[in-house]
Amino acid sequence: MSIFVLDEINNVNGDITFYRLIEDGHCYWNEFCIALENEGTYYEQVFTLTSQMNDKAKLKSLPEKKHKSFATHVKGVSGFEFRTKDLRAYGINAIEGNIIIFAGKKANQPRDEVKFRSIVRRYIDSKNE
Repeated sequence: MSIFVLDEINNVNGDITFYRLIEDGHCYWNEFCIALENEGTYYEQVFTLTSQMNDKAKLKSLPEKKHKSFATHVKGVSGFEFRTKDLRAYGINAIEGNIIIFAGKKANQPRDEVKFRSIVRRYIDSKNE
């Protein structure tokens, strides 16, 4: 069974608290950001995603092309997706706040959606034990 920890995203501020999910010491959000920085591709779009999170935390509405509801396929758990031209960040709404679960490139979106849903299932199962 995986061990999950929520870590507050300090550079996102507002009425809604944003967290990144850490599973067994792995933070998928941080690993994604570091990989983009090392590749030298799309890294500037990470700042756009963070800006969108800030807007949402401040209860500002975002157009659907930047933020939309996203099915988690887990009963009682609603998800969301932040979008840029080339990147996606997936999360869930929780009592604690919004939790960023996973992020990926648009080119890998079908595979990333499956991974996101798998992580969400493991996280929710761990909370129910």
